[in-house]
Amino acid sequence: MNDKHYNPAIAARLRTLVDGRQWLSIPDYLGTLSNAQFRTAGYMLGEVFMPKLPTDDFWTLADVLVTYNSKAFLVTVLKSWISTQSTPCSLAPVPSFFASLRGHAEDVRKALFVLLPVMASPSEIEGLLQVMDVRDAQVRINAYLHSITPATAFLLLRTLHEVEDDRALLVRITYFLMKIGDNLSFNLASTIRSFFGLEEVKGTFSLRLQPYQLSHVIADFDAFKKVVKI
Repeated sequence: MNDKHYNPAIAARLRTLVDGRQWLSIPDYLGTLSNAQFRTAGYMLGEVFMPKLPTDDFWTLADVLVTYNSKAFLVTVLKSWISTQSTPCSLAPVPSFFASLRGHAEDVRKALFVLLPVMASPSEIEGLLQVMDVRDAQVRINAYLHSITPATAFLLLRTLHEVEDDRALLVRITYFLMKIGDNLSFNLASTIRSFFGLEEVKGTFSLRLQPYQLSHVIADFDAFKKVVKI
């Protein structure tokens, strides 16, 4: 470790607090540090101490740190959690920690941008959204478009069904996916074009969907993956 990511004095103090499960004393200690020391402590919490904690202790400390300073620690604790998981990650059941993010739009956005790319289950993503009370379709659409995976592609199609009256939005999203250019994004664009009858979207599409397929792609994830050729 370089000096920015490690400091023996900070390590010793954090070790005492973490081993003693003195969670509420950690923000008090962090408040005594200089900016550079604070960043080092953040790195050490996320990279050294938190990955070794039992699950319940991990999310307890995560809640303490994010309540203290969400800007500094939200992404840190989420990346720390991801580092302990096999890929793809599972959030079933969703920790109650995420309920504390309700009403904090920027924290919700950050959490979704970090977690959605590594979550493979649409049902688990929907569970996370429910716990964080993410009801706005545009918020969900933006999160799905930030990282197109099979799961987010499926959920994007289902969410677009909620806003199908906004044809201009559907067209913009379809062209956006076409510009990304990978097979999944382009086949998703073709699926959206067929599903919503967006004949004004011009392009060369190799994926041709039959009418009977359209009802299946929005209802069943496995059917979606077969039709979109994932």
